[in-house]
Amino acid sequence: MKTTDEDSRQCLQRDSIPMLAIIRKMLKLIKEDHRLLVNYERSHPHFLWYLGLDALLSVAIILGGYHFVASNSSTAQNLVHAGGVSLSSGEFINHVKRNDLETYWLGPISSYKYTINHETPGIVDVFYLPKSSDPSTKNLFKYEVKTYENQKTWDAHGHTLLATSNTTTIPITNKIFVKINKGSMKGEIVTFSDKPVIVAMAYPTRQSLQTMIKNAEKLKLVR
Repeated sequence: MKTTDEDSRQCLQRDSIPMLAIIRKMLKLIKEDHRLLVNYERSHPHFLWYLGLDALLSVAIILGGYHFVASNSSTAQNLVHAGGVSLSSGEFINHVKRNDLETYWLGPISSYKYTINHETPGIVDVFYLPKSSDPSTKNLFKYEVKTYENQKTWDAHGHTLLATSNTTTIPITNKIFVKINKGSMKGEIVTFSDKPVIVAMAYPTRQSLQTMIKNAEKLKLVR
């Protein structure tokens, strides 16, 4: 489910052009009737009036069509921003670049698609979903990767990933640190000594410590 520039152009061609043709045909009939009634000639002042009316109607229809397309495109983009549209890996990367977002992910995974929510300033939330699933069915996700711009952004929002005190921090390298909840093993918080961002990863089921460490090492910026 998506609206692209090509879809918009097709929509414009499908909706505006037939309407324009119908109105022009009506104008032609009106002019023909007028010619028969008043011995119509090209030099008649009404001829220029009809030409002007035809031009104005043409411009109005075209502008109206573009407004309709732009409105639909804006609505589609808002759905993407809110995580309501499933994207291929290429579409996902293009969206991140187009909106100048700084977000981490685990790279593309075969048979999965992606949603992205960046409505909240400073937070980008990415879900990996099976290609056959609806984007609203988040309970089917394989991974959730949520990037916080900095510690201030993290502190400004509530968190349930590590709700209990049964946590531990593990240094993966001298630059990457992972905090896990040893009770649930369904999430991890990744921090970097050389970057202000904080990345929270959630899983639908319990994971092994080895898997969590491996995923922390795989995290990379979308480029």
